[in-house]
Amino acid sequence: MSAAESPHHRGKNFFLVRALEKILGERELKRAQHSALKKACESSLKDIKAEVKRLHDKEKARGGVSSGSGQGTTGDLEEIDADKHFYPFELACRSGVPRIVNTALDCIQKLIAYGQLRGLQPDPEQPDKLLIDRIVDTICGCFIGVQTDEGIQLQIIKALLTMMTCSTVSVHGGTVLTAVRCCYNIYLASKNVINQTTSKASLTQILSTIFQRMENETELQVAAREKMASLHPGSTSSLPSSSSAPLTPHQPSPSPS
Repeated sequence: MSAAESPHHRGKNFFLVRALEKILGERELKRAQHSALKKACESSLKDIKAEVKRLHDKEKARGGVSSGSGQGTTGDLEEIDADKHFYPFELACRSGVPRIVNTALDCIQKLIAYGQLRGLQPDPEQPDKLLIDRIVDTICGCFIGVQTDEGIQLQIIKALLTMMTCSTVSVHGGTVLTAVRCCYNIYLASKNVINQTTSKASLTQILSTIFQRMENETELQVAAREKMASLHPGSTSSLPSSSSAPLTPHQPSPSPS
């Protein structure tokens, strides 16, 4: 049994490996033009298996894994950072093969939903940005207009909805606009009634979530100012007022063009 399939690997880290193996299993990867994608998947799988073994040995040394059976408190194993292994999914989304793109988007959506892909690290190519910005650009880049495969359109919508409403992911400023515009463009361009309805409903939910977070942040700031005022009567609060500073990183987006 391989490290990826062993009992101690199942749980938090299992889906990340399963997602990479699913992409690697696509028959189109046998073609020469997808050699970079194949190599990236194999490299990530190798690194993950090595990391899982290290975590397993660490847990075993602490007595968390039974030395006799090789099994133990599998849920206590540290979670591998999926951010470090986003590159294969990015290449898959850019492969131009609908089947591979569909699979990659589905995997990205699930990794975000499971809280494994957060995009907290700096973008390796643009250190002034976060990886989450690159992830959003990658997802939205799969939509290439009216000719986009209908299955891919739906996967894009699902991935963006999950990302924009998930509590483990924080999307900022212009990247919010990118996601909103993509949903809007799919709504306008798609000839599939289901995709049109889904994109419209998702866009409504995304905007509702953004404004709800703004309202929550406003309430927290007001409560904090009131508490400070009660502790220091007559003093001016150092907290920014709602009229002078952004309330939340999830700023309201201008109407998409």
